[in-house]
Amino acid sequence: MSAAVQPSMAEVLRPLRNATHALHEALDSQLPIAREDASLADYADHLRALRPWLEAVRQALAVPGDPGLDRVARRTDRRLAALALDLEDAGAAPVGEHAAATAQACLAPRLVEAAAEPAFAWGLAYVLEGSQLGGLAMHKRLAPKLAPHPMRYFQPVDAPDGLPAHWKEFVAQLAAALRDPAAVDSAQRGAVAGFETLIPRFGLQPAGL
Repeated sequence: MSAAVQPSMAEVLRPLRNATHALHEALDSQLPIAREDASLADYADHLRALRPWLEAVRQALAVPGDPGLDRVARRTDRRLAALALDLEDAGAAPVGEHAAATAQACLAPRLVEAAAEPAFAWGLAYVLEGSQLGGLAMHKRLAPKLAPHPMRYFQPVDAPDGLPAHWKEFVAQLAAALRDPAAVDSAQRGAVAGFETLIPRFGLQPAGL
């Protein structure tokens, strides 16, 4: 009996990309940090807006008890640590604990309740891990302008063989988790939820995009 043909990266990612394309494009095109004149203050504002969302997603990833998702959650812990150091180096006031807790409390129910489905959580992980690719491009563009700030958050986390190799490994794990149409549908809902809870953090509106 011949071995099953493994799907390509494009085939694995296509359903998630199709489900989130409009949201992803709208977010990328409107982020202040993506402007040509983005400043260190814009970077600090970006990190402050991200922090409650990252914490809520990290909490959601831990719910299913899946080893692969747990690894993404641990990487998220390290990204949160880099975020805190970057805010400190920027001389920016950290997110107020009460404000951060309130924001996370608003985000968490939708993400954590639904993330009891592992495939939904893999959809969230797709948004989170994919953001590292955008972050690396952002670092290359902004690092010379914002030097000597290290911009740790936009640098890859736990990718000793490089981000492309890390992404390929993640997609292979994603393919193993999404083996049937029901799982793919759940992951699509998770990815959409990831974007729809992230976009308002920057004062943008996901509705009507």
